[in-house]
Amino acid sequence: MDKIAKQQLNVIILVDTSKSMQGKRISQVNMALRDIKTHLTEMQDENANVEFCITVIPFSNDAVFLNGDKSKPIEGFDFKDLKGGGWSNLHLAYDKLFDILKKESKGGIMPDFGGVAPIILLMTDGHPTKYPLKKEMERLQSLPWFKVALKYGISIMHNDELTRKVLDEFVSGNGDVIDCLDASLLKKIIQIVVLTASKVKSTTTAIGVSTNQGVKNVQIVQQVRQALNEVDDWEW
Repeated sequence: MDKIAKQQLNVIILVDTSKSMQGKRISQVNMALRDIKTHLTEMQDENANVEFCITVIPFSNDAVFLNGDKSKPIEGFDFKDLKGGGWSNLHLAYDKLFDILKKESKGGIMPDFGGVAPIILLMTDGHPTKYPLKKEMERLQSLPWFKVALKYGISIMHNDELTRKVLDEFVSGNGDVIDCLDASLLKKIIQIVVLTASKVKSTTTAIGVSTNQGVKNVQIVQQVRQALNEVDDWEW
């Protein structure tokens, strides 16, 4: 019997690794990403229809694809600890994101037809070195896969108006912005957002074209909020 082709679910994580992220903040990010690999691998083993792929884009003075991987199946993802230092050049991370959210026929990682909208997480502890980011956001908004992506912004120990504005612009009304005012909670928040969203998306995804991605994203946002509210003492 022929095997049914798996749907690829891309989890894309943009991480601010500027100087202000040094210490407990970047340590919490590193712990969370290591755990996410373990949990997503287990989740994939339980779901024959979905293949999780991950992309990590650290940004400071420059923005790069971690390990040079634009997209990597979760079981083959080799996570190396991130280090903090430099500026916060978010516009360069947006350029990298633009490259991969294009369709495969145009050099990106997203399917030309059908497929599942990606989950994109942006975490930062302050506003970017360059602002506004109008040109970069317009480029991203021109991509159908960015428009339908489920997007999350995490503000790390920073609740100033500009940081919030940057993250609101990023999620574009199709996701949520979460304030993390204590770095010790960051690992749990990252885990809950990524794993809850991935679990719901993977278990509700049917093989074939998904025509109601926006509706599904609203449902997922509600379930992630509920998960964040229900976790006692931030124990996963």
